[in-house]
Amino acid sequence: MTVTVLMFAGAREAVGADHVEAPLEPGATYADLAVALAGRFPALGRLLQSARFAADAGYVDPTDKVDPTTEIALIPPVSGG
Repeated sequence: MTVTVLMFAGAREAVGADHVEAPLEPGATYADLAVALAGRFPALGRLLQSARFAADAGYVDPTDKVDPTTEIALIPPVSGG
């Protein structure tokens, strides 16, 4: 399966696009998605250690299975007030 991942802020800058495609095996988790993205986009490596994924506007756990029918976003860490 292939999923589309929306990119914001530093993630968007790291990949040079507002979204990317990532091929995954069926049953893959968000942790697997992070590994796949780090492999395709080495500039995301350090950011992925503190970023979170969201699916349909809700945060997901790294052990959750990726549902390719949801809107997936990579949310970089946010600082400030």
